[in-house]
Amino acid sequence: MSRNESDTEKLIKRLQQLPELDPPPNLVTEIMAKIRPTRKPLWQRVFSYLIRPRHITLQPLPLAGAAMLAAAVFWLGMVTGMNRVQLEGQPVQVTGVEKALKDPKASFLAGRGLMAAGLMAEALPLLQKASLSAPDNPEYAYWEGLCYWANGMPVKERSSYMRGVSSSPNTVPLLLNLGHNLLEQEKLGDALVQYSRVLTVAPHEQTALYNSGLIYNLQQDPQNEITAWKTYLQHYRSGKNSFRAVTRLNNLNDFTYRIYHLGTRKIILHQSALVRMSPTDEVSHEVEILAEGLRNDPRLQLDIVFFHEGDALTARTKAILLKENIVAAVGAKEEKRVRLSWFGEKETVRTANGNYQLPESLLLFGRRNFTQDKETKI
Repeated sequence: MSRNESDTEKLIKRLQQLPELDPPPNLVTEIMAKIRPTRKPLWQRVFSYLIRPRHITLQPLPLAGAAMLAAAVFWLGMVTGMNRVQLEGQPVQVTGVEKALKDPKASFLAGRGLMAAGLMAEALPLLQKASLSAPDNPEYAYWEGLCYWANGMPVKERSSYMRGVSSSPNTVPLLLNLGHNLLEQEKLGDALVQYSRVLTVAPHEQTALYNSGLIYNLQQDPQNEITAWKTYLQHYRSGKNSFRAVTRLNNLNDFTYRIYHLGTRKIILHQSALVRMSPTDEVSHEVEILAEGLRNDPRLQLDIVFFHEGDALTARTKAILLKENIVAAVGAKEEKRVRLSWFGEKETVRTANGNYQLPESLLLFGRRNFTQDKETKI
């Protein structure tokens, strides 16, 4: 039995123990009085008329008229389908429920249920009651804080998280949400402390890593910001935040990681590892990313360009070595799909702060070859 099922059964049992109350008088009469027979829309009535069995006389004019009417009905159906009326449900009245649920666990479960239904204001008193009854319960504190956030109460939200952290100092969701709360309130130093605590417990926690970089950016601390983005990119190379991290890193004139285009795909590579081209697992990982791109797209052609200031021979040697590694991964028959260039000079790159020159660097271009497998006309 899952935990959710167990919690649901507990809640049902506790609700069953509540005293039974008679429904308000005339409730049934009032409900039935509000129910009116529904009238079919015009297009449905016309369509029903058109499809019922009948004898058809093949006369040109009536047949054309019927076709026009059918077309009109179809058009009417399309228009009404695009303009549906959105009916908003009335708020559920839960006044007094928190008084009936005396047990904190029952209040907590009921509050969670209301939150799941999107009834944040109604859930809050139940979660408050649970937390008040068991102030040392970190789970109650977490959900109470989350409900405060949903109701736009950041100060009380923070208080709930802090209470939860005091009783359970290594609970990542509490620490993480506390960091988010502090960051939203522009308490940058305090937020960074909480994210650091998260990373002590969970070193690869993605949001804490990324937000740490953002805080260093806001604090105008480029050295720590560079370290933060590099740490993030060691673990995460996909998704919009990864590409943003590379852009921010490059804007600080650090090109350890760069964005490259392989056909229609964008990838992030550890440029420094590929420029060094020393036989390490780090290089093997980057080579495998390129090899996978070639394997997945048979039409992809890869151009490798190495730059090395004042030493074209070294640039050529590294270009050849990288190609050999890629070909070894994809097979010798794909050798022609990898082309090389090299230059004994710096590469000039453009960043948000202007042009920047790299003494050693690597450019990669992946483009699709659409002439492959085509006939040559004479």
